[in-house]
Formats: sequence, structure tokens, C-alpha cells
Amino acid sequence: MSISIVLFTCDLRLHDHPPLRAALDGTEQVVPLFVRDRAVDAAGFAVPNRLAFLADCLRDLDAGLRERGGRLVVRTGDLVDEVCKVAVEADADEVHMASDVSAHAHRREERGAYVRRWIPELAGLEGPMVHEPWKLRGLDRAAFDYPHPLLELSDGLARFRRGRGRD
Repeated sequence: MSISIVLFTCDLRLHDHPPLRAALDGTEQVVPLFVRDRAVDAAGFAVPNRLAFLADCLRDLDAGLRERGGRLVVRTGDLVDEVCKVAVEADADEVHMASDVSAHAHRREERGAYVRRWIPELAGLEGPMVHEPWKLRGLDRAAFDYPHPLLELSDGLARFRRGRGRD
């Protein structure tokens, strides 16, 4: 049986969730996971109103999953460590998650261990480029068998702004 983990980070919804859709389309069983990362709390997130909002969102997400026959797994600790533990416990084949290019995501995963483990094409990539492999050029990109971007972000944003009349 194929098993995938869907890591919910800041996108705590069931509808229009590409990682969840990809997991549901490509595997027999899905393990929805949220990791309460202590580093986020240490960065100033752990204030009463934010914690209450997060608890409400997680409760709603779990209720939606239960309506569909699942349940949310919640862990607390280092994000990479906890995802790896759940992957071993569930005997998961894949981990799906939305790309997070925030500064916090880069600090959280500076070593790149999570990316290197779950994206084998990038296992040999050293340094910060592991977080932005689409920026690799020429032979570097070819060496890591990483696909070319469908659209450069800056080009896409410029096209969007022109289309909306906001150059």
C-alpha cells in the first residue's frame, strides 16, 4: 500500500490545496500532519490571540478531515525531525507540502536535510541553493536533474501586473 504524508504548514484548509490533491491522486492512504514548530514560537508567534487562532484553525481542519474519514496528526518539535519520525512510523513513500520561501522557512531548514531527504534529485546539492533549485543555471541544473521552471516568478509577476493595468 502506498502512503503519503501531507504536511500542513500555513495553509490549513482542505479545499484548493495542491499538496493534498497530489497526495490523494497518487497514493492509497494519506496521513495529514501538522507540526507545531517550537522555533516559530521562539520567533514571537506564541502570544495568546495567535495561539487561539491556530487552535481554532487546527480544530476546523481536523473536523473537516474527520468528516471525510481521516484525522489530523499533530506533533510538536523540530519540523524536520517530526516529519521524518512520522514518515518512518507510517512507512510513508512520499511527503507532500506547499513550497515555503519565507525567511523563517530558510532559517528553519538551513541545513537542507528535509529537502535533500524527500527530493532525491537535490540530495547532492550543497548550500542555500537547495531552497531555490530553480535558480540553478546551465550545467549545475543539468547535474541535479531539476526541471526548468514553467515560468520565472519575476516574469509572471510582471505579466500579471501588466494584465491588471498596474505596471
